[in-house]
Amino acid sequence: MKTNVNTARATRSTPLSPAELFGELLNERQAQRPQARVQPTETEFYASVGDALAAVAPAGSTVYAVGFDSLDGFLRAGYRVSGGDADVAIARGGEREFAKARTVRFRKLVLAPTHAHAAAASPVYRATDGAFGVMLHGDKPDAAVFDKADIDRNLASVFGELVALDLCAFDLAFGARMRGDAPDVRLCAEVGALVSATTAALKNKEKNRAAAAEILTDAGMKAARLVERVPALLHASGAAQTAEAVRMLYAAEERPLGMRGETEMLLSAVMTDFYVKNLGGDTLAFPPDNNRRIDSVCEYFNTDLRRACVYMSAVYPPLKMRLCEYRRAEFRGEQMKLLAEVKNRQAAAKQVFKRLYPDDGYGLKTLVEKPDLGLCLSLAPDVFAADSMLTFLKQTGRLDKYMV
Repeated sequence: MKTNVNTARATRSTPLSPAELFGELLNERQAQRPQARVQPTETEFYASVGDALAAVAPAGSTVYAVGFDSLDGFLRAGYRVSGGDADVAIARGGEREFAKARTVRFRKLVLAPTHAHAAAASPVYRATDGAFGVMLHGDKPDAAVFDKADIDRNLASVFGELVALDLCAFDLAFGARMRGDAPDVRLCAEVGALVSATTAALKNKEKNRAAAAEILTDAGMKAARLVERVPALLHASGAAQTAEAVRMLYAAEERPLGMRGETEMLLSAVMTDFYVKNLGGDTLAFPPDNNRRIDSVCEYFNTDLRRACVYMSAVYPPLKMRLCEYRRAEFRGEQMKLLAEVKNRQAAAKQVFKRLYPDDGYGLKTLVEKPDLGLCLSLAPDVFAADSMLTFLKQTGRLDKYMV
């Protein structure tokens, strides 16, 4: 039988002091609170949803499911389906579904990517705040499902998401140098090796959907482990920032847009060339005009002024800017070497990427309109935060000329 504070106090021969009474009351309140979820040290990988669910929760547990065409499978397995808080939250799909699963309270989290495989084991995830995309730090998944038979039909986008990590690794290395830290050379090498190996494995198998799906699922598992180890790798590049700006522009104008993997793949090649062009030269332009940039974000992306001000990246003070310019010149050779390697891998990957389409990439010509690129590239650092070279170039004032 549960004994409360008053009962315990009545059975004592010596009355409690005020401090002791307060301590017992505090202990009782803490005991009544729900226990905090224990974060797993490592996300376990499974080949099917059934295996993952059986491993994290017994039959009879409540399940909050997102992205599934039917919930009958959970009911037949003996689980109870919940429309809110549950023992297990499970999401199938991509980052939108992963974010939705984290909106309820749960004891276990299971993610089953059909695309966005790299995000399946990371505590960092992408969500939205009004029109803006934001990266949040939340619960780490207990299990992730990599089902080779359940992968998005757009294999090109799945491959594009993987290749886009290459420029993310470069931007992390560049950001480390600007802060005065040592770059993660091991991460750059591992991401580059994964992109090269996946490109080679897919070559001449682009039209064999079953073989390509198996290769991409295996590569997705490896990418997920890399992002699990370095969550900052997820959407860390200037291409990811620009892709977010393109998404916002097309949403504001109610225009259709392809999947994020497609967009980031195409923009990564554009961004790499842009980086090479701007890594040289030592002249500083005028500081960025943040007032004009806020007006442009509100006008073109149909955002509210308050959020535009919140997400606007602050202008560096002159001393910090001069230090960054010195470091850019000091490590230019190192950065040029990394960019050359990324560019070579992108060139090889792009050929495979196009062949994964039934039309061999013909439709990519109109995926992102060229007139939109300059505007979105110039405003990207102010709509999606990342410690990238593009954000640094904004600080030099070199992006303002691309604003319409």
